[in-house]
Amino acid sequence: MNTLNLYKYYNLDSPILINGESGTGKSSIANEIYSQSSINRTKFLTMHLASIKEELFESELFGHRKGAFTGAIENKIGYLEAIGDGTLFMDEIGELSLEAQKKLLYILEEKVFVPVGGTSTKIFKGRLIFATNKNLAELVKIGTFREDLYYRLLIFQITIPPLRENVFQLRQKINHFFNLFKNKYQKNSSELTIELEEFLEGYNWPGNIRELKNCLESIVAMSESVQIGVECLPLWITEKNNEENIKKMNGNSYYSQAMDQYEEYYLRQMLLKYGGRVNETARQIQISKVNLINKAKKYQINTLKMRVNDSLKMNKIAA
Repeated sequence: MNTLNLYKYYNLDSPILINGESGTGKSSIANEIYSQSSINRTKFLTMHLASIKEELFESELFGHRKGAFTGAIENKIGYLEAIGDGTLFMDEIGELSLEAQKKLLYILEEKVFVPVGGTSTKIFKGRLIFATNKNLAELVKIGTFREDLYYRLLIFQITIPPLRENVFQLRQKINHFFNLFKNKYQKNSSELTIELEEFLEGYNWPGNIRELKNCLESIVAMSESVQIGVECLPLWITEKNNEENIKKMNGNSYYSQAMDQYEEYYLRQMLLKYGGRVNETARQIQISKVNLINKAKKYQINTLKMRVNDSLKMNKIAA
């Protein structure tokens, strides 16, 4: 489930720009805008700009006429004509050359195009949605992205936050993918241990939703027991995590590392003892509530999960 308020973009007939890191689901957002729209619903096509050679860009976008260049042995319909009054999703707009950007800007401004080797002008009736994982403002500064095109694309812009900045969505995605792959691999009785859940919620997911999905599939497919723990994490995750821990450790003295490790262990045990209740734990160990909250964040201690588990435990005892 997407937590962005996209409804206001559904029926826009103007170009839309989607920003977000790799793996944040930009193509899914574009598809949702298309599928929920009451306009431009005849067709949805995706043009992967990073995979198209520069010399073929015009032919792919505008189409070409037979004999227009070497190898043009027949007429070709381009993306702009193929979608009719539908929606064209142009992924990785930041990869386009300046010359290609110039031609694209003309389409946005004039709504017309001419196939390569053709003489008649065609009217563009569709809608364009763009996406990028690059900082276009920085590309403008270094001269690799046209400033006029940049400001044209800024009018309607959607920014997707990385998964690590949206704890609610992260938990939703973990549950969604875990249930999806339990069903796929017929392991419906499988459960994630508390330690693994805490790791998944605390990991920074540089590959965002795509990486999380791959990780959950690997965990479920490769597990051999009902209780799936951190030992089932794929190698690429554990290697990244170890590298990050080494970097953190190199920035501190051995004494500081030891003190941090002891403090984390002590606070985690005390919070477990008092069922994740921050106020009670802070009172018992005689530190301020704010200080304890900050330290729990520092060590990625999930007090909410502790409270839920403690409540479940008490309910079982009462029953």
